[in-house]
Amino acid sequence: MKEKVQESEIRKIIEKPDLTKPLAISCVSLRCINENDRVIAADHNGLLMENSTKPIEENAQWIIVYYDPLWILINHATSMCLIFDTKNKHISKPLKVNDGHRHLLLRISSKTTKDNQIAFELFDENNPQNNASIIFFVFEGFQRTFPIIDHDSISNLTASPKINTIANIVNNLYDYIVIGSSFCAAAFIKQTKKNNPKAKILVLERGLKYLPKHHQHCPSCSSPPRDVESRPWTICSETTQNEFIKNLHGQIPFQGGRSTYWSGWSPTPSTKELTGWPEKLKSQLQETYFHLARRFLGVITANEIHALDNENNLIYHTFQASLKQRFDSAANIESIDEVMHAPLAMGNNQLIKFSTVDTLESMENVTIIHDCTVEQILHNEQRATALQTNQGIILLPTDSKLILAMSTLPATTLVLNSFKTAEFPRLSNVGKRFTAHFVSSVIARVPRPHPPSTVNASEVELAAVYITGMKGDAQYHLQLSGVNYTQHTNDSYIHEICKKYSANSIPKECIDTSKDYVVVSCSTLGELDYKNRNNQFNLIDNSQSLTTNGELKLHLNEQDKELWNCMDNKTFEVMNKLSSDSNNNDLQYWHETDKTWRTDIPLSDEIRKPWIVHDASTMWIGDDEDIEAPVGLDYRLHGINNVYITGGALWPTGGSWNPVLTIVAMAIHLADTIYDESKRIVC
Repeated sequence: MKEKVQESEIRKIIEKPDLTKPLAISCVSLRCINENDRVIAADHNGLLMENSTKPIEENAQWIIVYYDPLWILINHATSMCLIFDTKNKHISKPLKVNDGHRHLLLRISSKTTKDNQIAFELFDENNPQNNASIIFFVFEGFQRTFPIIDHDSISNLTASPKINTIANIVNNLYDYIVIGSSFCAAAFIKQTKKNNPKAKILVLERGLKYLPKHHQHCPSCSSPPRDVESRPWTICSETTQNEFIKNLHGQIPFQGGRSTYWSGWSPTPSTKELTGWPEKLKSQLQETYFHLARRFLGVITANEIHALDNENNLIYHTFQASLKQRFDSAANIESIDEVMHAPLAMGNNQLIKFSTVDTLESMENVTIIHDCTVEQILHNEQRATALQTNQGIILLPTDSKLILAMSTLPATTLVLNSFKTAEFPRLSNVGKRFTAHFVSSVIARVPRPHPPSTVNASEVELAAVYITGMKGDAQYHLQLSGVNYTQHTNDSYIHEICKKYSANSIPKECIDTSKDYVVVSCSTLGELDYKNRNNQFNLIDNSQSLTTNGELKLHLNEQDKELWNCMDNKTFEVMNKLSSDSNNNDLQYWHETDKTWRTDIPLSDEIRKPWIVHDASTMWIGDDEDIEAPVGLDYRLHGINNVYITGGALWPTGGSWNPVLTIVAMAIHLADTIYDESKRIVC
């Protein structure tokens, strides 16, 4: 690996007459999604991290040449040249990447397993125990991005479609501008097109296209969730220094967003679970929109999943029935409400988890602009008039409606940066309420045949069970996913089935060490107290980008701590139902700290996750009696005529149930609400 080689030297190498012509790509950026989509650039001092711009600056553009056996990267601005010989493994020590006070190092990733491919990763020299961040190769101007490039990536690039930019939509008039491309965007757009097939819709997506469908069905090209999560916010030091919870799950900054990386759990909240929600909204969701959301997502219960193995046996069948039966008696445990076959979004014709990528791309009169980050909503009094983006200004037509279909914290950041409370006093509570779910994770196993299976069952059987509970007014739930397989089943086939169809992710090492066992993974989620005013999301004045200047403050109160203790205890009581031994001597737990199976129960620090999921409630929806709510029952921000909110930010309370079905139901309801209002205006 060499840092500074003249481009003329490279030409001498690649122009030798006895060698074949090399393959090359111009204008490639090296992006680190985990670093908020920042890029690796070069100057006269070496490599450095920079914020991504549009268009990408020349010092962050690279020419990539594959010249067997060499990979050669040449920087556009500086002619810095990096040479990698992955075939002969001539790889020197990692390269330094300057990032202010941090000491980052760039190295070839272990994912580079073939001679004609290359992948990079970035890690902090001072925190080597942290996971390394992968580098994505982005072919600027095209809809393609890769964590690994190979000979085919280069030779097939010309067949990839080019991306739209705002230059392609000058003078185009749109009825709706939707920011985001995940669940809420797709549900809103589909229902809007049903109501008005001629509606013209513009979708602004901050990322590029990465996966064509859910990642569990993209084994050759997908990365694990941690590699593709971005966190464009800050956690306040008071939280990171004093709280067990240090962060929350990030967003997925690619087309389809979280829909390409979600678990598929899609429960319908009960009337009891919706306590604290506006009565009118609650009845509309229960009477109409939960049903429409289940149909949109393809939600079915686990015992209805018709996925087949290679021998045409049902994967969710006998084991599903026996595991559900085994857990039925858990309903007698104090604070447990209901035990049910898991509701999963796997009822589509492919029997895979739902994602929005195909849904959006198949719609007429829907234009998607990729790589477009909205930084601020410009307005004239009570109407949004334009969007400031990293690509420039987008003017909003007079009658158009702006739909924020983003994840909770980025949407809140955008609203806080766009509408000041001095001008919009009804928005003074934006960010002043925050809810989410804290998580414990337990993996257990019991000897086969407990639960029993039948001789004619699939070689690899899966099961999923959903259990709800409450401690006082605080909610929690358990989502259990099991795998049962025969001793002679091929290991790779077991992992293939689990990757494609399992509800919870079960670590490979747990499966590989359990040839004579049934393995059950349980994730238990509990709600943060929405009444806790110590939990807030506010702007910080530190001259950061308008997309990253939000800060989350989080503090667990006594209700949270009591609920977490309760749900952990109930988790082990439920897992005891797996055992056929009165003393539970046949029940073993996975201990992550030393990677062993033992009969003793794991300690709290082993099972509790130091992060939260399903952030919500920063712009909650309320009726006329809720004078503090930033959003009305028409989904509009108070004081702004044409800006509408979707997603978890709307939730008055957090509950504990998985949020996707509810946010989809509300997005569909929003589409109908706008359509009904337009009909009244016409009349």
